Amino acid sequence: SVGTVPGVRGRDVDALVWVCGKHGNESASGGDMMSLDYDDQSHLIRNADEQRRLFGCSRDGTIFELDFAKKRHKSVMGSGGGGVFCLASLCSRGKCCCSGGKCGGYFAAGCEDGSVRIYRASSGEEGSFPELVSTLPSAGNAILSIAWVAGQSSNDDGGMGGSVLFAGVADGTIRRYDCNTSRVLGAISTGSVLNSSKDSTSVSYRWNSTLRMTVENRGLQEATKVWALAALSDGTVVSGDSLGHVQIWDGMSGTMTQTFDHNESGADVLCLAVSDDENKIFAGGIDPRVQCIQRQCLPPSSSNNQESSPVRKWINAQANRKHTHDVKALAICHKATSQGSNELLVSGSVDTRICMYSAGDFRSSRPKIWYNWPSVSPVSISRKQRVLAVTRDDRVDLYRLEAPPSVNSVTNMRPEARDETKCFLKSLHIKSSFNLVCSTISDDGAFLAVSDASSLYLFSLEFDDENGVIDDVRPSKINLSGKCKQPCTALRFDALGRLICATVDGPIISLQVSPDEVSLEHVFKEHTSGVSASSHHFPVSSLDVSVDGKWLAAGRFASGKGAVHVFTLPTKEGGQYQHWWSVPEMEVPTTSIKFLGRGGAESSLCVGYSSNAFNIFNLESRSLSQWNTDMGFPLVKSLPRELTSRSEPVTRIICNPSFRP
Repeated sequence: SVGTVPGVRGRDVDALVWVCGKHGNESASGGDMMSLDYDDQSHLIRNADEQRRLFGCSRDGTIFELDFAKKRHKSVMGSGGGGVFCLASLCSRGKCCCSGGKCGGYFAAGCEDGSVRIYRASSGEEGSFPELVSTLPSAGNAILSIAWVAGQSSNDDGGMGGSVLFAGVADGTIRRYDCNTSRVLGAISTGSVLNSSKDSTSVSYRWNSTLRMTVENRGLQEATKVWALAALSDGTVVSGDSLGHVQIWDGMSGTMTQTFDHNESGADVLCLAVSDDENKIFAGGIDPRVQCIQRQCLPPSSSNNQESSPVRKWINAQANRKHTHDVKALAICHKATSQGSNELLVSGSVDTRICMYSAGDFRSSRPKIWYNWPSVSPVSISRKQRVLAVTRDDRVDLYRLEAPPSVNSVTNMRPEARDETKCFLKSLHIKSSFNLVCSTISDDGAFLAVSDASSLYLFSLEFDDENGVIDDVRPSKINLSGKCKQPCTALRFDALGRLICATVDGPIISLQVSPDEVSLEHVFKEHTSGVSASSHHFPVSSLDVSVDGKWLAAGRFASGKGAVHVFTLPTKEGGQYQHWWSVPEMEVPTTSIKFLGRGGAESSLCVGYSSNAFNIFNLESRSLSQWNTDMGFPLVKSLPRELTSRSEPVTRIICNPSFRP
């Protein structure tokens, strides 16, 4: 993963939605995109992606924006309608963004009180919240799912005017709401969405409930739950319900035209996705498989006949079973390549795996599987005390590592199983509303640093040992001043008692730590120049200090220039804090960094990439090492196929500390 938000304790994220956030005519239309070359397309897509913003909701009644740069929820607000179970946006399937018009930044939230509330995304500045612009007529029961189709209004409103919204209700019905447009003189204040124009008139958008579709319940006393909805541009509505049905509806008349059983047991259908050409429907639910329902193709004779357009039936085409547990989420995404854009289907499951399929070739293509390994290691170690620190959501667990039975170097390289209950020392619970972001323990075991999304915490550790075996740890919290307690995204101790902190605001600070006092020694800001404060510019995620304490490297998950920076640190022999080098940009994202050997005249930094390749840089000469030169370019062709062919990217690099490059 390239970005994570640890979140808030006790707040489950029930739904997510993208809002493009573009408020001007800055995007190209589909035809314009095809006329651009690959580099221009990639640049345009990247700019559009950086403007997108991600909103989430929870059944605790909150709506919030996810800030990947600061790893936290921001602009948190109450819905006013109880728990929020679903979100939908006009930008979700790219219809608004690809039209080249202005995006209003609207998204809809389905609430527990039966209302659908429409919000407009704010400017994104600190302290700003989504603006409630309209509340649809209540359905009387909780809204479980929403599908929203943009209108064809001539007003520059991002598709709001004339749009149609479908809501799946807990009483077993699907409601249709139509947005009607009217133009009035002057300003009005009726709770409707207003759009001022040059001729002193305002456009009023009013929502009316126009249709009610009832889902069968097979004689059960409990109403069928409509967990998922999708709406097509031709008026077709697709629903997935608690009886295991995927049903096709005529959204104009409210008539059900076809129904499919997702599984033999009648278990719930939880999620739906629709391909860009609207000829394929994908469904997942309380079943490990992903089902594809495809629209029949028109015969050649009918495709040339403009007068009659025969009804195209849907057929159950294919199913894939790459998960082991329930499929909870489906999404369509695109991957830009030199040959064009590939449409991909992504599925997420309770088994924590993410599978990616080719939407265009779902039947025969083999999906790729990603496992939910943490991109940054939650483990740090004190080599002197042989203590292991493991970061959990709300605490840090400490374990002791017994000395190996022998000193044979070959034996030491073999994995050894340890009983976790016998090695466990203590848990340090952090009293905070936020989940923990990162932690690290000093090499001598004297200090432990922990950070969440709100603050940095520092502890001194005292160990009780008998006969050389640690049996208890006594932590003591060290008070920090305002400048020293900034929340961080990465932490690292060096051998001279300094704590290096990558703060959520961007700068990297160096703290001199002692049991009695913590002082701020230096602030690095050079790596933040030219980097926008957008939440899509991911923060520093990894820090590494060379063994001799002379070099500091900072890396973030990004493919542009400035993904890895190198700094010099003062040592006992001298030196000063200085920004030394920005490692040259590569075509693929950086995933890991590690200093090699014990430092010295030819200090080397190894940088791993998502392509499973890695480069070794000579820091003194600010260039690729001689090893890279000998291996040739591109390096991927010279590396073992067992490494480069793996779907999981390089996330950890380790070397023998006794090795001298």
